[in-house]
Amino acid sequence: MLARTIDKARAQLAGTLGEYVYDCPMDRQLFATLGIASDEFLEVVSRSPDDIAVVAWLRGRGAIPEGEALDGHNDSIEHWAPKSAESKARFERQREVIAPGRADITTWTDLLDVEEGRLAAVAG
Repeated sequence: MLARTIDKARAQLAGTLGEYVYDCPMDRQLFATLGIASDEFLEVVSRSPDDIAVVAWLRGRGAIPEGEALDGHNDSIEHWAPKSAESKARFERQREVIAPGRADITTWTDLLDVEEGRLAAVAG
């Protein structure tokens, strides 16, 4: 999630974000875990030449969780599912566009994985 959010922050700064959303609920979960605001994260990314520099800055302030805290964050992202009726309807519409007929795709994370090619769009 961190690498993806850094990429979105760079695109936000460059004005090339397109259909992606910076500071979406998944980004906000990451920011909460890191103890950083979205505008501060943008500032760090803007002055960092690469992802390693962003991570080094976060480590320097003790923001990268470890152990159970990291496991808890990863679990919440891995199982990020629509919670409201509106979110579920939006999810189902997007799923039919990205992975038609894939009722086994039930989380936003899996839908992102299909969209970005980390998970097959067709059930195997």
